[in-house]
Amino acid sequence: MVREQEGSPGGRNLLEFWHRRPETALAIAIGAMAVAGLVLRLVELAERPLHHDESLDAWYSWKFLEGTYEGYDPVYHGPLRFYLTGGVFWAFGESHTTARLVSVLAGVGLIVLPWFLRRSLGPVATLTASAVLAFSPIALYMTRLGREDALIALITLAMMVVIVRFMDRPLLMFPSLLGFLLAAGFAVKETTFIVLFIFGSFFLALLAEQAFSGATGTDFSGPSGGRSRGATPPNPGTRGGSTGWSWMLPAGLVPMGVAYVVSSLFDLEIFITLGIYGILLVAAVWAPAGFRAIGGLPTVRIVRSVPFWGWMLAAAVFLVFFALWFTVFFTQMDGFWDGFTEGITYWRGEQSTNRGGEPWYYYLYTVPLYEYLVCALGVIGSVHVFRNPTFTGKFMVWTAGASWLSYSWAAERFPWLTLHLLVPMSFLAGYGIQVLWQARSWVGTRLNGLRRAGTCLAGVVLLGLLVTTLYTSYTANYVNQRDPRELLTQVHTTHEYVSTVQRIEALDEYSRSIDEGPVTVAIDVAMGVPNLWYFRDYEALTWVSANSASPPTADFVLHLPSNNVLESLPDPGLYQTTRLPLRDWWAPQFSSYHDGWFSGWANWLVDREVWNDSVLGSSDFDLSVSHRALNLESRMAATG
Repeated sequence: MVREQEGSPGGRNLLEFWHRRPETALAIAIGAMAVAGLVLRLVELAERPLHHDESLDAWYSWKFLEGTYEGYDPVYHGPLRFYLTGGVFWAFGESHTTARLVSVLAGVGLIVLPWFLRRSLGPVATLTASAVLAFSPIALYMTRLGREDALIALITLAMMVVIVRFMDRPLLMFPSLLGFLLAAGFAVKETTFIVLFIFGSFFLALLAEQAFSGATGTDFSGPSGGRSRGATPPNPGTRGGSTGWSWMLPAGLVPMGVAYVVSSLFDLEIFITLGIYGILLVAAVWAPAGFRAIGGLPTVRIVRSVPFWGWMLAAAVFLVFFALWFTVFFTQMDGFWDGFTEGITYWRGEQSTNRGGEPWYYYLYTVPLYEYLVCALGVIGSVHVFRNPTFTGKFMVWTAGASWLSYSWAAERFPWLTLHLLVPMSFLAGYGIQVLWQARSWVGTRLNGLRRAGTCLAGVVLLGLLVTTLYTSYTANYVNQRDPRELLTQVHTTHEYVSTVQRIEALDEYSRSIDEGPVTVAIDVAMGVPNLWYFRDYEALTWVSANSASPPTADFVLHLPSNNVLESLPDPGLYQTTRLPLRDWWAPQFSSYHDGWFSGWANWLVDREVWNDSVLGSSDFDLSVSHRALNLESRMAATG
């Protein structure tokens, strides 16, 4: 590390302070963004009703706190976030805010993590990556959502940081830390299998490049394009000892194409396809180097620099924490084996269902419509990495590209998965800003007046894109945060439903205060979500179905329109029934572009005007209220 010059914030301006004490300035800037990011994620956090999956996560977390959690079920992903959210409930109580607090803190963690890559990225790229993860529309929205995706994105980025730091300086602690993070990833979500595929394919392609290049000499300074132990850090963007792309891209892409063609011709399942791809990648490593020479490849030498017992310790760390979380702290031992088998079995079965029904190109329009600035800068950054390959740059390009391919290929495509595409893209955007920042001095000294004016115009355009991106982030997160016309919004519970819950709770409190007993509630079993959460500790609750032996006699009955649980009543007029939206939604049907491709999206971008409002609808429920409840409400209203 270069010693910082003495100085203080009392310099003439911020740029002077940045130049005199760069690491301190960078730490202050990222710290300020982390604080701002925390505030932005907490503001109005409770305003949006809990989304379908959020209510399930909150309910299971509450069950863990109550001691009734049954253990790992792959349908609802890994158990770790239930433990964490349950701890938050224990410390701060149960609410919309606390149900989302783990995601908020994970979002703040995402802002901070680029700091640990500052020596590989450089200050400008580091600062940009943190800014994207702090303020961009997708990053802000998905880390205000109480699902597991913010947490698994944090774990994934932490693994990326550990890998880069290990390849730069293979300290003994890094393998054990990676084992811990890997166990945490599996204990949060099955997308960890995708992450392993992406990382594994990268390293096999990197080995193939090193084997082809014959980069086995002792002068190799490390695949980060960086340093050997104790050496001076390289300038970001220099080649250092990193090999290029001449064999890495063919080694990665050609086997992928072959595996896809074979899979299509013989209708193979996804795991056989991935197996073919892996075998071909291994062959790409072995063919140019031979078996004996593989041990001398730079990446393999770095791995071998850690003693065998260090890797055994890492495996033990993984197994201990994996067992701890999947067995619910060693109380349900069957969970250990289930953690290895049930998750992958469930995910494998889901590949044929295409839940959500979105097309393979879903992310190709969803991400750019919100993150157009990040996408543009990411392209610039990717070109820079291709021209100036370093380990970190190649790792980010590969992870970003493979994430787009993997999540587009996987059967389930949902808006919350866009966060996993954005994380590596934020670093490519950082490289893009770094290129533009470095180009500013060249522009100032070498271009004539006309070209300089064109460059200034490009700067104005860039500033305009930044302003509109921040405005989009504001509207998506605070103005339209549960508006179904936002593509980031899906299966959100309506305010009408939450108002119904509040209506029942208020009437129950009034009824008890005048000694008329509780207000009873009956809920259709087909409406388990989100009622399991919202009525989790409601005493006077019964669950009913259309097949129940006797009709419900509760004060309030919530049921699906298709399951009229009141139809067997001798006098259905005993209830006043109102149909209300439970969850509303909009899916942009691309077959409805009859009014024009550009005009439809242009109107949506400006004011979220949908071009096919015929599919702007909702999933509804019927609220049936008894005469007793209506009478109680009249009396409560009369008392003010």
